[in-house]
Amino acid sequence: MRVAVAAWGQHRWPGYRCIHEVPLSEWRIDMVFVGVKDIAGVEIKSSRDRLDRLEVQIEEYRRWLPEIWVAVAPKWQDHDALHSRRNLIVIDDRREGATDVIEYRPGRRPYRDELVCSRMLGLLWCEEAARIAQRTGVIPGTKPTKAPRHMILPMLARLLTGNEIMREVCTELRQRPAFDCRSDRPVEAS
Repeated sequence: MRVAVAAWGQHRWPGYRCIHEVPLSEWRIDMVFVGVKDIAGVEIKSSRDRLDRLEVQIEEYRRWLPEIWVAVAPKWQDHDALHSRRNLIVIDDRREGATDVIEYRPGRRPYRDELVCSRMLGLLWCEEAARIAQRTGVIPGTKPTKAPRHMILPMLARLLTGNEIMREVCTELRQRPAFDCRSDRPVEAS
């Protein structure tokens, strides 16, 4: 199913980096698509998975990312928990090797929560936060700051706009080399 979701995501968000298994708090979301100034996540539920913890997962992921999608096998498409979900795609995983998107519910605009921007700073490593602080002038100077992450993040949250946070976090995630081996290669800084 991952192959089909990756293809669907690359079609929906051309030029975005596809990253697998991204840790968000105590959970890992299956895929994240990171653009220059935007980010969206996808949780995948195959016919072998269970849906009993899906709502808890989605609620946690919404705390970190503005747009969360659920990709499910046909087995789950009529499940009560998914009936009213706007951000849903159904992936055909019934035949071996067949992983086509068979249903997509675009009816209304996808659900997005634009208020998660400062929370996204928590995805950064200390070095990444320091680069953002220097690049944006939050911590002025010519040398990278040696301030600890727990001091840099609140300054970034207070002094950057939501659009700046989104752009800077996406820049760092697109360049980060350490993700699951199935992830797209890092994007060079321009």
